[in-house]
Amino acid sequence: MKKRHVSKLKFHTIFSVVIAVMFLTILLVVRDVSLGIAMVFLGVYIAGNGIIHVRHTELTRDAVIEYILVGGIALVLVAGSFGALLR
Repeated sequence: MKKRHVSKLKFHTIFSVVIAVMFLTILLVVRDVSLGIAMVFLGVYIAGNGIIHVRHTELTRDAVIEYILVGGIALVLVAGSFGALLR
């Protein structure tokens, strides 16, 4: 692996772990099937991207923009889960 990609791949690893822990915590509290399915699909998407980036040892600016968009989607899911808690 090229040294310049190590820090970028660490970013992806930290992002993936934070999303996974956050989703797991929400799923344990909310217990909503549709929310759980959405979180599982998003988690698998993030894991798949991680595998691709590790194998190709690259993380371009486009991929970082993609992670920002995925983070926005995750934020919507988290906000939706709080709405489900208030019901």
